[in-house]
Amino acid sequence: MRSPAIQASTGTTAQKKTRLSRQQSSVWRRLLLSPRPFLWWERPAVLGLLLATAVLYTWGLDINGWGNSYYSAAAMAGAQDWTAFFYGSSDPGNAITVDKPPLSLWVMSISVRLFGLNSWSLLVPQAFMGILTVLIFYKTVRNRFGAPTGLLAATFMAVTPVSTVMFRYNNPDALLILLMVAIAFSALRAIDHHQPKWLVLAGALVGAGFLTKQLQIGLILPALVLTYLVFAPSAWPKRLLHLTAAGIAAVVVSGSWLLAVQLVNPSERPFIGGSRNNSTIELALGYNGLGRLTGEDASRTLSGPTATLAQNPDPGFLRFLQPQFSGQMGWFIPFAVVGIALTLWYLRRRPRLAAKNALLLFTSVWFVSATTVVAHMSGILHPYYSLTSVPPMCCLASIGLVYLVRRRGRISIRAALSGTLAVSLVVAFVTTVRSTSEFPFLPFVIAGVGGITLAAQLLPPPSLLVSRAASWSLVGTLLLGPTLWSITTAATPHVGAGVIAGPSILGVRTDHPDRYQLSPDLPASVAVVMFGDSPSPSVVERVKEAHEPVTWVAATVGAETAANLQLASGRAVLPIGGFDGTDPYPTLDDFQGWVEDGRVGALVFRTLPPLTLEGRGESARIVAWVKSHFVVETVEGHEYYDLTQ
Repeated sequence: MRSPAIQASTGTTAQKKTRLSRQQSSVWRRLLLSPRPFLWWERPAVLGLLLATAVLYTWGLDINGWGNSYYSAAAMAGAQDWTAFFYGSSDPGNAITVDKPPLSLWVMSISVRLFGLNSWSLLVPQAFMGILTVLIFYKTVRNRFGAPTGLLAATFMAVTPVSTVMFRYNNPDALLILLMVAIAFSALRAIDHHQPKWLVLAGALVGAGFLTKQLQIGLILPALVLTYLVFAPSAWPKRLLHLTAAGIAAVVVSGSWLLAVQLVNPSERPFIGGSRNNSTIELALGYNGLGRLTGEDASRTLSGPTATLAQNPDPGFLRFLQPQFSGQMGWFIPFAVVGIALTLWYLRRRPRLAAKNALLLFTSVWFVSATTVVAHMSGILHPYYSLTSVPPMCCLASIGLVYLVRRRGRISIRAALSGTLAVSLVVAFVTTVRSTSEFPFLPFVIAGVGGITLAAQLLPPPSLLVSRAASWSLVGTLLLGPTLWSITTAATPHVGAGVIAGPSILGVRTDHPDRYQLSPDLPASVAVVMFGDSPSPSVVERVKEAHEPVTWVAATVGAETAANLQLASGRAVLPIGGFDGTDPYPTLDDFQGWVEDGRVGALVFRTLPPLTLEGRGESARIVAWVKSHFVVETVEGHEYYDLTQ
């Protein structure tokens, strides 16, 4: 038998293990769900949603190939060279960076280092970001409005088509949205629990967002600042002090990389792609800042004859109902408007519900800020920019929908619910009519199912069972369109810079790898900016056989074309002029010096970007010089100039 001392020691150890296990369980529960008790169906429902989201976001990911080869090539460079990793260079030779900060590239580069260069290592990290976003988003809404509302909001978020396409793609937007949702979670937790450290964390996440897509993270700042000032349980001086601390955290996180880059001698680092003066500050404030609002980004890319192609739908909120946008995120907008109206009512009539009101105010301001900016942008405007509006839209829509459903015993509420549903059905019908080549039957299904559902909402439910059936049919009707759009997104390939969710719109898709669904009015010079030229097998073999001492086995105009050749050959390719061929780097003098030193093996191209084709910019000067000094070979439609002879 054990002695009493040993038994006591064993008992103490067991108690410690039990306490530790309970503490770990408590931490896990707080992180994933809530310290509040949850309903019997909640955990299975959440796990089911996360599993379904994982399937939607990862199924057949390799169908997208390299996705946006511009960022894939930069991830390849970062995996091969630590200098390229730090700066976000588009090639291992470190000539020029991509036109975004490198944080999202760091994630992909690490994945490529661990698992090799392939579609899965590039795209799976984005899918994981999407799953984590859905989980954090669920917790944020659930803790304030209950499990049904949280689950509905997270479901809306998961199946909104623009969410699906971007969490299956390697643009920086996946990480940006994850950070935005995490900022909302942290800021609201700081208010709920009287813990300013969570606000400081939110500030640090803002800094990380800046290192992801620069000023676009600013779309969430009005919501963060206003909500904390209104609802933080502290005196006004302390609220301002807390916000100042959060601002310092944001500056430290974002400014450390900016300062490190700016302090390095420009001749000893890559050129900052997207800038004109080799400056990260200019890139942030110009090309990735005001240039997106004024349209200057389009004017520097497209020439006069092709600039009209960048004309967007008339500015204003009706832009979101246009063909390019409605299928991406317009499905839940009518109920989001109800959520905004509910916010105003809650703030006026129920000021004591601080936790609920804080979330309502945060998401309302966030939604208005994000949609206002996208609605009035000029120049090159991609429909996936609307992704920043999706989390607050889904939150407001779920809150508005649940509020109306739970009170539909009143005739005025039934009228409001039916009217909002009718508007949603009109949006869904018009959206699906624009894509009848893939879904010829869907508009009629939505009209038929929607009509039955609408009638069920108009009549007072005679029993609890009928009421529940009407509620489920309502949710199913709202989810029908976006879910099919998201499934279509997962089942079809997407490549290039103009990625879009769902089927073709009026027979046109801007991201099909075979390009057969591009608009016939789109010039080849503009298409090459979006997709880049696909290198022929003979060109790839010629490039692979280049002598090892060269820094770049080949050079070409435009980063998408260079990325395609770099990924196909596994060798460094020099992207003259950066993304669209308009960056003033390398200069003709730089290029001539590199050729004399034997650092560039060849110049190869098939289609030139608009301004280069017109003879404008450093890229045009380089092409003209090479044409006048070297002999051209025609290799399967490409002009190939051997610069080593």
